[in-house]
Amino acid sequence: MNLVNLIKNYATPELISTAAKFLGESEHATGKGIDSAIPSILGGLLNSSTNTGQMSKIWDLINHHDNNSNLLSDLGGLFGGSSSASSSDSIGGSLLNILFSGNNSGLLGAIGKVAGFNNSGSAMKILSLVAPLILSFLKKKVKTEGYGASGLTSWLGSQKNDIMSSIPSEISSVMNFGSGMKTSHSTSSVADSNSGGNNWMPWLIGLLALLGLMWFGMKSCNTNKLKEEVAKKEAMIADAAKAEAARLDSIKNAAMEAMKSMYAGVDSTVRTKWMALGNMITLNFGDGASLSVPEKGVEGKLVTWIMDSTKLVDKTTWFDFDRILFETGSDKLNPASKEQVGNIAAILKAFPKVAAKIGGYTDNVGNAAANKKLSAARATTVMNELIALGIEAKRLAAEGYGPEHPVADNATAEGREMNRRVSLRVTAK
Repeated sequence: MNLVNLIKNYATPELISTAAKFLGESEHATGKGIDSAIPSILGGLLNSSTNTGQMSKIWDLINHHDNNSNLLSDLGGLFGGSSSASSSDSIGGSLLNILFSGNNSGLLGAIGKVAGFNNSGSAMKILSLVAPLILSFLKKKVKTEGYGASGLTSWLGSQKNDIMSSIPSEISSVMNFGSGMKTSHSTSSVADSNSGGNNWMPWLIGLLALLGLMWFGMKSCNTNKLKEEVAKKEAMIADAAKAEAARLDSIKNAAMEAMKSMYAGVDSTVRTKWMALGNMITLNFGDGASLSVPEKGVEGKLVTWIMDSTKLVDKTTWFDFDRILFETGSDKLNPASKEQVGNIAAILKAFPKVAAKIGGYTDNVGNAAANKKLSAARATTVMNELIALGIEAKRLAAEGYGPEHPVADNATAEGREMNRRVSLRVTAK
């Protein structure tokens, strides 16, 4: 999952509105300030990840009794002046001291510039709000995943590309972000299901231990001989790194070829649109289950929402299928569409408490009654496909809305295409 987006999800419109009043800034500026502060603090964590002393202090803050993971469900309490809010502010301030004590003014100025704050103190207040939010999130992650300090460091490293790409250029130019942890893969690479996740940390620890032993050996052995041995080991490590990079490239290329073959049954316009959803990634969820999906596909958004305990079932949150296609004027699915329907079935199997409603929609061209009938038939087709794939019928419902609830302007061809869709809404979880 994209760590930056997961944390940004907690910055709800209600929280931004409350924060804006607290700061005396506009909601737009406050939202931009929060959006830039989140990856900036995460970037600071990445930079600290290779400093054992700093990471030890950060680990202590994460596990401190004043760092309350329940804060995530009541972020408004940060503005309440309560003792728990004061404790959160204090521990958040400690994190900021560790990460940015050497360049506080540069970061504050850059955030203020990006957000367009009117008040000079708003950037510091935003950081003081976001820091306890991130600490609470990390404490929840540590508890959920059973991470130790090295496991957390490894997981943060796997998020490096998403974090660095989310930091505004104005902030990157004044901060030394990216000088810390390096990762052996990027978000556009395909994870190897047999690789055991981020397996470079034990290798790195082993390397450091080896170099330590060799250093002590130099006290009693021939220095030149040991230097030669070090050079050989460095060459072996470099060769291993090249081999690993080649392996990841091979996996990524194979996944891309498989995706091209999968979408060969659709016309070039649709294929181009589907390919724009990005490279295939491995989506991990529920009891070790995983699924290969495009990195920008709706599957990842759906799983993130289901797994987020703060997201409540409502009647307005819909997830649009982005890779299904029907024959013109028909409820018959194109065979290429069954790939995404199969993914949704796998997700529903992984979360057996989830129930869902399938909604069908059309544009406003033609007879409204006929359109509504067609949209209902298409929604029912998708529902029946899910049932055929092993999802209990009692967990599903389908309804056609025709041209109702458009998401784009029907006056344009692009808008009409967006309005012709099938969507899913979670009705229980």
